[in-house]
Amino acid sequence: MKMKSKSILVISPEQSVWDAIENAVSDTPDVRVDTEASTLSQINGKAVKMASDYDVVLFQTSDDGDADINAIQALAKDRANGTVLVAMADDDISLSQARALNHAGVDEVLPISMIGAEIADQIVKIDRASQAAATNAAPLGKIIAVAQARGGAGSTTVAVNLADQLQGRNKSRVPAKPGKVALVDLDLQFGTVGSFLDMDEQDTLLQLALDGTIPDATFLGQSMTTMHNGLSVLAAPSKFAPLDSLRTDQVAAILDTLRQSHEYVIVDLPRALVGWIEAIIERADELIIVTDISVSSVRHSRRLIDFFTIDNVTLPIQIVVNHEKKPLMQSSLHREAAKALERKLDHWLPHDPNAANAASDKGKPLSSVAPRSPLTKAVARLAKTTKADFQTASSKLNS
Repeated sequence: MKMKSKSILVISPEQSVWDAIENAVSDTPDVRVDTEASTLSQINGKAVKMASDYDVVLFQTSDDGDADINAIQALAKDRANGTVLVAMADDDISLSQARALNHAGVDEVLPISMIGAEIADQIVKIDRASQAAATNAAPLGKIIAVAQARGGAGSTTVAVNLADQLQGRNKSRVPAKPGKVALVDLDLQFGTVGSFLDMDEQDTLLQLALDGTIPDATFLGQSMTTMHNGLSVLAAPSKFAPLDSLRTDQVAAILDTLRQSHEYVIVDLPRALVGWIEAIIERADELIIVTDISVSSVRHSRRLIDFFTIDNVTLPIQIVVNHEKKPLMQSSLHREAAKALERKLDHWLPHDPNAANAASDKGKPLSSVAPRSPLTKAVARLAKTTKADFQTASSKLNS
């Protein structure tokens, strides 16, 4: 998909940055690149005009973080509909700095080292996303990816019951219509979402892999199972399938289609890191890592964080500590884990085997078989926090 009549403004004091971007898009037709030899904070007074005159504004961040944040907020507040803001940062930018830029209104944060051939691809991706958002009146649903620090950490339990809590209970005897939450199990080899929910065998993903087709809304609507409360489920295939049998464009199409018709799309990730995971991380609005506090699990969680933030440095990541009740006071081990992960340990799911086993045996979510159990209540709090975080982020962008 090529960009048409696209205007790009590059704000940087360095000639090399201008040249690299101009060279990167030189073969892309109908793209105009203008340059400004300055920093964003130094030309704050021109911010409103720039926002209305250009489709993409790329600016190099300066050492004066507060001044940049103020300039970004002013630019984001009054920018024209569809204008995309891209911050070009030093390669060693911290996650907290990247999140601050994102919260201020930046759509994408790119390391300076990506300037060159890769930035053309990034601009095309940004342009595609902005055009999709502009053509859809309804806001796109939020994509939440769930990963595990180790085998048996409980990521599928979290994915299934978080999706159930976000969907809400249906007390009517008539099954609810689908449309609010979709649950996708992309662990092609060992996925157990279908077993957790006592579903009939479903080989939609295997069919996609064999046929090589790009799924659309009609295909997914006919292939997904709708639970009694309206939760739409795309389970892993019942037959063994190589992880690389799916293509990146197929996974991207699944997510892009589902997020247009659902408020939330929960994706249960495989433990192995395959190429098409990039399509998920690029689109994810949040990543949940399910772990325990053992040294090996914390170390693996740290590696997952580093891997997943290579392509999406502003990706919000929540750590869920499973099989452990939230302590009144965190121990030194808990504090060391939080320090290693550079994140607070805000979410805890207590060890509750009676409720977990009852749900597994009956093939139903926790809310149906043990609504008052500590584990069910903890997942409900996670769902409530997730909703609140998205609402807060949306309010900041619209303020």
